[in-house]
Amino acid sequence: MNSHNDNIPVWDNTAVFKSSDDPEINKTLELASVDIQKMAEKITGSLDIPLIQEMLKEYERLIVDLATIRSYAHACFSVDSGNESAGALIPKVSKVLSELSITMVPVMNFIQKTDEETITKILDDEFIKEMDFQIRYSREQRDFSLSDEEEKILEGMGQDGIHAWGRLYSTIAGSLQCEIDGELTGYANAANMMYQPDREKREKAWRSIQKAWGTHEDTIASVLSSINGWRLTENRFRSKKKDFHYFDKSCHESHINRKTLNSLMDTTYENREIGKRAIKGMAKYMKLDKLAPWDIIANAPVEGEGSYIPFQKGIDYIAEAYSELSPEMGEFVHMMNKKNWIDAKPTEKRSPGAYCTGFYKLREPRVFMTYDGGIGNITTLAHELGHAYHSWVMRDLPICRTHYAMTTAETASIFGETLVRHYLFEKLESPSEKLQIAWDDAMTASAMICNIPARFEFEKEMVEMRKQKSLSPSDLKLIMNNAWGKWYEDSLSEYDEMFWASKLHFSISEIGFYNYPYLFGLLFGLGIYSYKDQYGDKFHELYVNVLRDTGSMNAIDLIQKHFKTSIEDKDFWQNSLNILDDSVKRFESLI
Repeated sequence: MNSHNDNIPVWDNTAVFKSSDDPEINKTLELASVDIQKMAEKITGSLDIPLIQEMLKEYERLIVDLATIRSYAHACFSVDSGNESAGALIPKVSKVLSELSITMVPVMNFIQKTDEETITKILDDEFIKEMDFQIRYSREQRDFSLSDEEEKILEGMGQDGIHAWGRLYSTIAGSLQCEIDGELTGYANAANMMYQPDREKREKAWRSIQKAWGTHEDTIASVLSSINGWRLTENRFRSKKKDFHYFDKSCHESHINRKTLNSLMDTTYENREIGKRAIKGMAKYMKLDKLAPWDIIANAPVEGEGSYIPFQKGIDYIAEAYSELSPEMGEFVHMMNKKNWIDAKPTEKRSPGAYCTGFYKLREPRVFMTYDGGIGNITTLAHELGHAYHSWVMRDLPICRTHYAMTTAETASIFGETLVRHYLFEKLESPSEKLQIAWDDAMTASAMICNIPARFEFEKEMVEMRKQKSLSPSDLKLIMNNAWGKWYEDSLSEYDEMFWASKLHFSISEIGFYNYPYLFGLLFGLGIYSYKDQYGDKFHELYVNVLRDTGSMNAIDLIQKHFKTSIEDKDFWQNSLNILDDSVKRFESLI
């Protein structure tokens, strides 16, 4: 399909930097390092309110410069993974950002531990008062903070400790070779085969992946054991005043509480039949008794490739769907396209996947994907443009009020994708195209209601076992089988006992319990979508206000403020799951 490169846009980022070799980049990094050193010298003495205020302002200024460079480097590398200067720039800017974080430890510790009267005085500044939520929210963790030196040691040692284990996993995954029909291929290529319609090839790819990871199972078990052992040890050090549970840390990072997390997972478990019905429907259409692990992410088995949808027509579809909610949203989609803020043209050394990024310095979003003209591309683009719209409606806010958690990060993307799915299902007339949309709905239901919770269950049990001992491959296989058994039950012919090795998410060193925010984000976005008809013409304004507040409130207060309801209660999540149930029913009616 790459021959259809008709008017597919590529980025124009020259307003940021001329290229990844632009001398302005190194100049900015060098100046930032000098400024960070000056900050460190000032902070070595006693801290007072004016100095704290000065350091917070300087930190915010440097973050704008450094994050802009980081986003630019990643953008260049995504379009061309052979771009050596961009590849070298990524760790270089990360090092400067790490230096900034270490330098700011005494300031952040002071803010966490000082009295309320001092905090009020710190916030008595036109610029600093915009940081009110960040500052007060960080203080909720003050019982778990360590001394300045201990925090600096942890931050510094992490690069050659917990994060080194994460890098080891990435190195193995990047060099992993899978043998299929006597030929060796990279892990990414083998994983891509899991989407194709030929079931025999999917199974061969899946079994080759199992075998390849099996040769590294002792190493990956050590990776997971070390990462989780590090976290548990750190949590124990932080538990001087009271126990620092791993869910306390995760929920705080996600801007929720444990009651909300329990409500989310319990309601999903009570509705697991929705996901299982989707799986059974997919099996029925494939003429199988049960799906196997190599079937659960396969594309819709429609005859032929389907019609190619030109990029500009895809943009029009998304703009029309967005416009049904608000003309402003439709205009935004066309603006993103006209300004070349979308890069979707297939290139030889292109990174896989799709994402939305942006440049703090310009307050402009960017979308990256690879367009091949399928319906799935349209919904993917709608998803990423939802993220972009989220950034766009916050562009006039101070940078400090635009940092939202991973849980609420998916709000606008899920919302935008849902608008477009519903629009396309009504607009497209071909039965095969309707099936593709409904099939994607079914895959979403099965992934979110069965797979994501199984990941959560596995990680929880893995951490509990790690408290007692180091983890072996047989331990991890047992835990994974039990997790899949709890959520998939009898809907599959077998379970993926090596999923702990093949799924990158468990080895991400920066954050634990990476997976449940996906489920939260989907149901949170659908929950907001469920209010659309109730509020009518007033909904778009309400929706924008919700997005603007995601960086200034936790998710619980956010929903309470705008919709007068509680995400600590099961009713909110049940409403969202009912929407998923309706989409599965629509799928079942087609097959």
